[in-house]
Amino acid sequence: MKKKAILVLSAYILIFSGVAAFKTLSYAPEVAPAVNFVIRHDLDSRVREIADRYSNGDVIVVSKRDHLLYYCRKGLIVSGDRWGGFVFNFPVPVALGANNRWTPEGRFTVYTKNDRSRYTLFLGFLGQYGIHGAETRLASRLNFMESLNPNYAFVTKKDNTRGCVAVENRVIKYLFAQVQVDTPVIIMR
Repeated sequence: MKKKAILVLSAYILIFSGVAAFKTLSYAPEVAPAVNFVIRHDLDSRVREIADRYSNGDVIVVSKRDHLLYYCRKGLIVSGDRWGGFVFNFPVPVALGANNRWTPEGRFTVYTKNDRSRYTLFLGFLGQYGIHGAETRLASRLNFMESLNPNYAFVTKKDNTRGCVAVENRVIKYLFAQVQVDTPVIIMR
């Protein structure tokens, strides 16, 4: 009789713990935005600290974990800047290296601005690595799509670079116009 009672009690415990776990999971979509807000707030704070160190100029900060690029000017994250028919609010999404071609981490500087690369525009920061838009052959089509929808995303849909940091064409045009050679680029995990 004791064994039967223990088995029944164990069954009830398993059932109720399963129901509790299911109820917890059903609330997860409501909790996730709050968790993402905390993580994003932490990242924004870290970027502001970095921007503060470069308060006399510009700095580009890339978070690989969050797939975001921040552009900071004079210690502040750029927000609400109108240029070329678009309003720029950073951070913006990025695509990174794929297929065992990982994007490097560390502190670099823009050493070249190339408007004749295989990409629409290219800001080189380490050898063949740089920040760029889509391939040049796609530029006119993407310019048209961006004119129809300012939030159109093509380049940043998936990681597909050889270790570079890829941004939408409107973003690389903006950065190319704003950023000077020797601008710091910090890529963090």
